[in-house]
Amino acid sequence: MTGCCEYISSSKRGLTKEIEILVPWGIIAGKVLGDSTNPPVLCIHGWLDNCNTFDNLIPMLPKDNFFVFIDLPGHGLSSHLPPGMFYSKDHYVFVVDQIANYFSWATFNLLGHSLGGIISVFYAGTFPEKVDKTICLDGVVYVNEYIDGLDKPDVQWLKGRIQYYNTLNKKKPKKTTYDKLRQRLLDRNFGLKSVEIADALLERGCKKMEDGYVFRHDIRQSTNSFIDVSYNTGLQFVSNIKAESLVIHGHDGVMQRSVPKELRSFVSSSLEQSFRHSEFYQGVVVQGGHYLHLDAPERIISLLTSFLNRPIRSGLRLELPISKL
Repeated sequence: MTGCCEYISSSKRGLTKEIEILVPWGIIAGKVLGDSTNPPVLCIHGWLDNCNTFDNLIPMLPKDNFFVFIDLPGHGLSSHLPPGMFYSKDHYVFVVDQIANYFSWATFNLLGHSLGGIISVFYAGTFPEKVDKTICLDGVVYVNEYIDGLDKPDVQWLKGRIQYYNTLNKKKPKKTTYDKLRQRLLDRNFGLKSVEIADALLERGCKKMEDGYVFRHDIRQSTNSFIDVSYNTGLQFVSNIKAESLVIHGHDGVMQRSVPKELRSFVSSSLEQSFRHSEFYQGVVVQGGHYLHLDAPERIISLLTSFLNRPIRSGLRLELPISKL
């Protein structure tokens, strides 16, 4: 593989259709799958990824839903924010609402991986009446700050963000060969080991210049700029969710990397307790890493299908294995 355009994506195989949604700062790019009259599912990728993260799931997804896969602002083929703007949870919640308004969805479902799962929690906790079902793949709320005993106040966060942004004027994207860019992607993302998967993400995630390749993502995304709340605050958003919720953790995923072994049971119990207002909650641990939906989609597709197909607010329990972190 010598160029990022050589990867044959699902959209190029005709399974999905490319879309562009106009927003005040430019466009949100993405793909759609299925009949738009079916129950909608908005699919949100992880940090520094793009909507191709769902490509291996696409051929397996249930046919009686309408799936919308987006590139978040500053990722993939979507527009970057104007200079001087911050990427934050507030903006991502606004983006989700813009998309819901674009499609005129009264209610809809959310499927998010990693950062996408965190955004799904923030949105469903902000607008509980608008979300029927929420699926989080190896990402619910950020835990490092809580584990470290830090409830970072807004003032500290804002000062650090402004200082970081002020240094960006001196930085420019580093051009390199496609192979080296791919290796940088593999080195950066823990659990991402497959060259084929890296190529899938780079199809929308890199750009060819005259003298090399660069990542497409906004350089302002190079830090965890979306992490502007503490773990405890994140749980408050979770506790406000009324949507039926399915949380799938990879056995070797982000929770296992972020949470000391002796605290995993506590964190798992905290999450389950925080979902107490949800119409339904199921937490499952599946063999796999952070990119379990790309590495082994067959391990989770039955869970996704069963959850999406179950009647809304039926009160019925899913026949799923329950595991502790």
